[in-house]
Amino acid sequence: MLKIHDEIIQKNIRFFGRTIADDKTGSIFFNWTGSGFEVVFEGRKLEAHMRAIETVFPPEGILWPWICVFIDDSEAPAYEIALDGRERRITLFTSETCQKHKIKVVKRSENDKGKAGIAGFELDGEILPPEPAKKKYLLEFVGDSITCGFGNEAKNRDDLFITKEENGLSAYGAIAAKELGAEYNSICVSGMPLCKPRNRQFRFEVPRYNDLYIGSRAMEDYYEYTDRLHEEMRGKKSDFTRWDFSRFRPDAIVINLGTNDSYIMKVSKDTKGEERNFEQKYKEFIYKVRELNGPRPLICCTLGPMDYYNYNNIQRAVTEYKKETDDKRVICHKFGGIFPELEGYGAQGHPSALTHQRMGKELSERLKEFLNDDYLNERNEG
Repeated sequence: MLKIHDEIIQKNIRFFGRTIADDKTGSIFFNWTGSGFEVVFEGRKLEAHMRAIETVFPPEGILWPWICVFIDDSEAPAYEIALDGRERRITLFTSETCQKHKIKVVKRSENDKGKAGIAGFELDGEILPPEPAKKKYLLEFVGDSITCGFGNEAKNRDDLFITKEENGLSAYGAIAAKELGAEYNSICVSGMPLCKPRNRQFRFEVPRYNDLYIGSRAMEDYYEYTDRLHEEMRGKKSDFTRWDFSRFRPDAIVINLGTNDSYIMKVSKDTKGEERNFEQKYKEFIYKVRELNGPRPLICCTLGPMDYYNYNNIQRAVTEYKKETDDKRVICHKFGGIFPELEGYGAQGHPSALTHQRMGKELSERLKEFLNDDYLNERNEG
């Protein structure tokens, strides 16, 4: 077995997304939606030694991650599979004859609903150096369950969540990236608000979960880290691994946060105070995103398609930020709402795959107003 930390693997494997080493399992975990790895293999058989960590969410029960396996440049996966055990051996490719292929493994379910890692390979053949990277746009999506593709393949609006019916590769971010010929990173968590509430004693219990509270954690505390969720799961309470932002320099960063914050505002005794807190925290988050990513990326502040309560608050935060900085590379975009008669719903009233497809095309057209060949050449020459 070739272990994931062996020099030949480290030299030839290409990871994408924010990945994190896990010393306990000797693996590299690719937990974020759309993250994974790619190898060029020549031989008869390639088998991956996978690791998975389940999540328990009552009443959904035990949730395991789902992955997709792509061969060469096919847009459709060769197969999709649940990593429904803490150790699994997955045959990525097999043939009676020696063949050369590019093999890509992508996580289609979200970080917080089951974690996926790679520990090594068994092979009849060899792993070759990766192909030269193509010049393409780089996009980053920061969001909540909508960005994760929560329940987008469910058949009924009231269905409970299962990872089998969450396909981040059919979510609006992946669709927009495909339309633009882009590679992308996602940092998204179901239930995640942008910020913690102004009233720190505020608690709004989610009826389906015994100990999960909206507002007990927020993206403002997670964005700068590689995978704080994974490290917290391992018991770490501080000194989380900071993401090296030089590893992925996006051309555009899309923020779709604010839907979960509105739940707090609607039931708070201090709605106006919570709105002002949100606007200030949203502006501070733009400052943070800009500081960490540099002056070049377009920052697109979006909302929708489930709840638009905070859209005006987002617009005011963006306007104030731009007045303070004269930063012209920050814009707003409001997604069109769900059309249930034509598109149906995903689980728990979330957008369906059809809605995500429309959203992705809407967003790609908006980004095309700013992303062009000159913009791409500017990055490649920088």
